[in-house]
Amino acid sequence: MKRVAILQTGVNNSELPAHYPDYPSMFRSLIGKAQANPLIELISFPVLEGPFFPDIKRFDGFIITGSASGVYENKQWMKKLFSFIRVVHNERKKLAGFCFGHQAIALALGGEVVKSKKGWGAGIKKHCIYNSKEWMRPQLDNLQLIYMHQDQVVKLPSSAVLLSGDDFCPFSAFTIDDHIMSMQGHPEFSRKFVKDLIKLRAENIGYERTNTALDTLSDPHDGAVVGEWIVNFFCST
Repeated sequence: MKRVAILQTGVNNSELPAHYPDYPSMFRSLIGKAQANPLIELISFPVLEGPFFPDIKRFDGFIITGSASGVYENKQWMKKLFSFIRVVHNERKKLAGFCFGHQAIALALGGEVVKSKKGWGAGIKKHCIYNSKEWMRPQLDNLQLIYMHQDQVVKLPSSAVLLSGDDFCPFSAFTIDDHIMSMQGHPEFSRKFVKDLIKLRAENIGYERTNTALDTLSDPHDGAVVGEWIVNFFCST
């Protein structure tokens, strides 16, 4: 069984209903449903609360969650996270990042992240898949996921291969060799959770874009498929 550490970099908005699971629990549910038999043991570390980083040698891989924070905020725990990412990369350990995690990996390894002038990307969106990896099974021609972000990767690390994107978010997923998968989308989010989150942020998102985003939530999305990809990724050699 593979041991994977979840690096929790964010918490649920305090104005959301208390019954929603936290970020690590969302990933436990996603990955649990993607396994016919238990293949991955998940242990979470709340790295945003202090220097609670796992021992790299004791784990086969790592997941970096989403966060309301921006990677450019220069907080002390973020500096430690970026250093951790670089060590994991240098040792070729498996690393997956989603939303904030996606941006943190890009920035730590030489890419660039900004608060986009395009505004918020929210709701279910379909992105074209440009390249495919062995762990991306079942295969898709397009990737349709829940998105909830204002920050964007605008420059990839030099060694990265672009996996997916669209006109609004050109660099929505990338990979480096066989040890890094990185995605702007949220395969772990439920429709109900993101619906409440969009409504809560409606003033910042803009009411027209909010209504458009809410309308998309009846569309199908590939979160469960990405759950399978995550299992394939961490279990592949």
